[in-house]
Amino acid sequence: MRRTFRQTICEAVMLLWKDIKDMKWAVMLIIAYFALGLKYLYSLCPVVIITGFPCPGCGLTRAGFMLLGRDFAGAFEMQPFIYLIVLFAVIFGWNRYIRRRKMGKYLKGFLIMIMVGMILFYIWRMVKYFPGDPPVSYYERNLLHIFADMFCR
Repeated sequence: MRRTFRQTICEAVMLLWKDIKDMKWAVMLIIAYFALGLKYLYSLCPVVIITGFPCPGCGLTRAGFMLLGRDFAGAFEMQPFIYLIVLFAVIFGWNRYIRRRKMGKYLKGFLIMIMVGMILFYIWRMVKYFPGDPPVSYYERNLLHIFADMFCR
């Protein structure tokens, strides 16, 4: 029997709510990390905080906020993979909540291609532009630098 549009949306919202409840501790930790990180840390990226070097995903949060602000060129300049990640999220959400299917091998393959592409782009960007403007900057107030100063004096 076919579901109506209203039934489909109601079931999708209920499944989303169930997923959020199932991952409530992870969601709460992420929210706390962002709330405290925005207030007390100079970066939200754990790799930057520990090493001072950017990671392959650096710039994704800023690019996401630029997309929300309709700065499409700025988002692409900050992190070009934001568009593929948004596309993946839309396809994943459609399959999970509307079609009620698990992530298939093609979607997993797409995710792996995005990750490999991000790593290759990261290597290219680090060779060509590091150190430069964010997100390919070195942050000296990292934990490794602080500990090295404390123990090497």
